[in-house]
Amino acid sequence: MHTFLTGIAIAALIAISMAGPANAQMFGKGNGLVNEAAHALDREKWDRGVGLARQALRSGSLTPTNIPAALNNLCIGLTGQGHYEEALETCNRAIGKKPREWSFYNNRANIHYYQEKYDRALSDYYKALTFSPGDDVLITNISLTLRTRKKAAERIGEQGKVERQS
Repeated sequence: MHTFLTGIAIAALIAISMAGPANAQMFGKGNGLVNEAAHALDREKWDRGVGLARQALRSGSLTPTNIPAALNNLCIGLTGQGHYEEALETCNRAIGKKPREWSFYNNRANIHYYQEKYDRALSDYYKALTFSPGDDVLITNISLTLRTRKKAAERIGEQGKVERQS
């Protein structure tokens, strides 16, 4: 979940270093709320992060490039709170705004994973991989999901054997 935020930080550092000396950037209130939400979510303060993300989206001062980030923050926070259906809707909105952002698919896949919908999770992880080939986070998530899906299938198989023996 944190990789999207880390990616923004790295991109900002690269942009600053490539541009040479730069003045401090001023952000509007809405952009500041997006940043505050991201910081709260990084610290797993789900309620605060969700509140700030919602406030940012209601503020009317977000730039078109910050709306998907605010939606993604909201998706992450709702997932952390266990509100998977609303999180899924929010991730879908973020993807609709920025369909080539790999981290949005990763976050949606995480929701499917938590819901034990492993095939859907894998589909989204693989989709994310098309936008970020070889990404370590995605490779790890795919591997974990494959192992978890296999264990779940084995448990189901064992339960079936026990039921047939009874």
